[in-house]
Amino acid sequence: MERFDYADLHALCEDIQRRRLDIPCSVDTGILKKPYDKNGIYLKNRILAQPVEGFDANDDGSPSDRTFERYTELARGGAGCLWLESTSVDFSGRSNRKQLWITEDNWEKFRELTEAIRKASDGKIYLVLQLTHSGRYSNPEGIPKPIVAFHSEAIKKENEYIISDEELDRLEDDYIKAVKLAEKAGFDAVDIRACHGYLLNELFAAYDRPGKYGGPFENRTRLFVSICKRAMKESGITVGVRLNMYDGVAYPYGWGCSKDGQLKMDLEEALRLIGILYSSGIRLFNVTNGIGACSPFMIRPYDSGGPEPAEHQLEGIERMQVCAKLVKQHAPEAAVVVSGLTWLREYSANVAAGGIENKYYDIAGFGRQSIAYPGFANDILKDGTVKREHFCRTCCGCTNLIKVKKEELVCVFKEQLAKEA
Repeated sequence: MERFDYADLHALCEDIQRRRLDIPCSVDTGILKKPYDKNGIYLKNRILAQPVEGFDANDDGSPSDRTFERYTELARGGAGCLWLESTSVDFSGRSNRKQLWITEDNWEKFRELTEAIRKASDGKIYLVLQLTHSGRYSNPEGIPKPIVAFHSEAIKKENEYIISDEELDRLEDDYIKAVKLAEKAGFDAVDIRACHGYLLNELFAAYDRPGKYGGPFENRTRLFVSICKRAMKESGITVGVRLNMYDGVAYPYGWGCSKDGQLKMDLEEALRLIGILYSSGIRLFNVTNGIGACSPFMIRPYDSGGPEPAEHQLEGIERMQVCAKLVKQHAPEAAVVVSGLTWLREYSANVAAGGIENKYYDIAGFGRQSIAYPGFANDILKDGTVKREHFCRTCCGCTNLIKVKKEELVCVFKEQLAKEA
């Protein structure tokens, strides 16, 4: 692993070519200004702020004043789409006591949030609410209460509870209730989240689980597919997915890996799932990889702050680019969002533009950068880039940035710089 240190765009492109990586790049970033308008999905530009959990909801799961502050500031930042953070569909699936949770009692507060975001943005902004169950990472009352699809030797948790088929049946109803509430709250779309090791994603790797939600491919994907189909049938909201193509965890504990026990990607099942979703009517795919507990560098290539991976960061970026490219090939009329761009700093817009020009994907998703510098999209749209000193340092200090108020950020950065020195 090497720290980001490219003198200019030419140096980056030379390194990509030397490593023989499939990462398209464009000098002209003007395509990012163009709207996306297809299948009822309209974005005023091709820049998307990815979901990043803020840990600041009220106790009842409703957005707090701090939640409003974060999202209205981000709305003023110019991105065409805000893909709002993980919002639980039930109490037991909350990742912490401050995670958003949409219910019959608080959905009107979410309505106030969508109205505030639209008021703060310059023009139309597309809003997606991510719906989730934290599964192995459930912690609703400040005490870990992991709810798992199966016992995993790769990611062990104390006091794991294997959720029953009957409970999964009821969970499907919870998702549908949340979808309908999101529609009432004024969101343009919902995301049935199946990524980063959370419950629906974990079920994809339930190879040895008995019953109707384990074993064959059809069983392991049954709940996810059923939720997506019911959501489309029983509501009028656009249904999208943020989907892991590859967990980076060896079989039989991970999805998207070869079954020889090696960490080689095997996307046959993931692409098969894409085909099923696409033929069912899904037209919004947000592509990602990795599990935070064991392969965080696959979610977000970084310079420091996490376990050092064996691969170069550009290899992780290529993986994201190729996965998005394959999804686009299997879902040609869908809006496909790529992830994992932030490590590229001021050249992220050049890679994003190159990918869109080459029809690898349609929309460029930024996660950590939207936390570090909420106005980044305006700068990209105005100048074609963002100055390096304004960009995220990929130090994995995102949660520190989220948890402090804006006026305290300078202190956080000074502390980080002192540690690196």
